[in-house]
Amino acid sequence: MKKKSFVLQKIKEYLSNKKFAIQRRIHPGIREQHRLDSLVGPRGYWNELQEYQLNFLKSKGMQSHHTLLDVGCGPLQGGIAFISFLDSNHYFGLDIRSESLVEAYKQVTRYDLIYKNPNLILSDTFGKIELNGQQFDFIWASQILYHLEPDTIHRFFEAVSLHLKPGAYLYGDIIGAPNKVVQDSHWNGFRFYLHSFSFMDDAAREHGLSMKHIGQIGDYGYPIAIALHTNDMFEFQKIRT
Repeated sequence: MKKKSFVLQKIKEYLSNKKFAIQRRIHPGIREQHRLDSLVGPRGYWNELQEYQLNFLKSKGMQSHHTLLDVGCGPLQGGIAFISFLDSNHYFGLDIRSESLVEAYKQVTRYDLIYKNPNLILSDTFGKIELNGQQFDFIWASQILYHLEPDTIHRFFEAVSLHLKPGAYLYGDIIGAPNKVVQDSHWNGFRFYLHSFSFMDDAAREHGLSMKHIGQIGDYGYPIAIALHTNDMFEFQKIRT
């Protein structure tokens, strides 16, 4: 039954993509959405992936008064939902690409969210320099960690250990099984790395963080039609001493 459901989902996806391909040729708004989709991943899933991100963090206890650091925020696929939900000045988005942040600012304007005063920051240090020790209730690194080489993973955890409040949480995922992703393959200029559980756990502990496997992202509403739904999700906290 599960296999039949998956096949039907793939057929639905194929037909939707065909329809979308025709529509974007004649409708400027659809062409624009197609361009934004291409910056973040699978095309045609913007709303579903946005909903997945917000619902995940809400399911883990994020409330409007909490502060959030969104690592690799891109053009705000999840960010728009986060900004809308959180209190003013409580959303911080980091990205390594200036062009992504240009698109992010456009999205903030498009959705009339300037009054929420979101903080969008260009950084290649995961905010270690730019945030000057500021700490957060939640850190979100959705579909980012498997694009980081091992040495960069250590730099990431080093920065996170500075940014997490006591009792706060970091959530991030790595490539899970089954999956056809190959080590050192590329997407949009970013390389894929197949990190093991043991490597992630050792790297986190080296920087004072505990790690807990909490299932696959497909368990939390990530679309099962996308191959990456088998990614493994982890929860990190500072180790209490």
